[in-house]
Amino acid sequence: MKKGLIITIATLCVIGLGAAGVFVAASRGLFAHNEANGLILYGSDQQLGEDKKTEADNTEYVYQTNVKIVGDNLMIIREADMNEFCKVGIVNFINEKEECEPVTEIASAQNTPLYYAKKTKSSITVAGKAMNVIAGKDYIIGNGRMFAEGYLVVSDSVYKDIQEEETGMMVMKLNKAADQEIGRCQYKLVQLIDIP
Repeated sequence: MKKGLIITIATLCVIGLGAAGVFVAASRGLFAHNEANGLILYGSDQQLGEDKKTEADNTEYVYQTNVKIVGDNLMIIREADMNEFCKVGIVNFINEKEECEPVTEIASAQNTPLYYAKKTKSSITVAGKAMNVIAGKDYIIGNGRMFAEGYLVVSDSVYKDIQEEETGMMVMKLNKAADQEIGRCQYKLVQLIDIP
């Protein structure tokens, strides 16, 4: 169960639930502005399906997809999903002052994958294969840095070719304080966010 609670206050307020393999990233700290009204839940289809039912009466927006997370540090996400998150207003650029600026659109990843990270580069290795990428800016999903190695945005065909295990991802905008709902949900990872 949820044992071994460790609280670390830093750029992110991070709660590690080690024994259960659960990690909570509260997108606050340096990036705080409003009380979090949203959750990003990562887990199995069964877990997310139960969460959707649990929060049905509290949900103003919900979007569910699958992503691939490499080593808990890099998210591989399809271009269509990243564009949806831009429309919702949860993709942010971290500027030189370490402040969040909303991102309304991204470049196309149909020809070459886009790599968004604090320390970006023009090629990366995923699943043992080198991949040329377009080096992007320091974009994140949410208000705090969840994945240290950033986000790789790819086309549908490239996504299918990457041999990494899929993880369910569900974004929920709630009509109440999101941190009060974490205990009601099932997940492997969860992120507290602000949704406009």
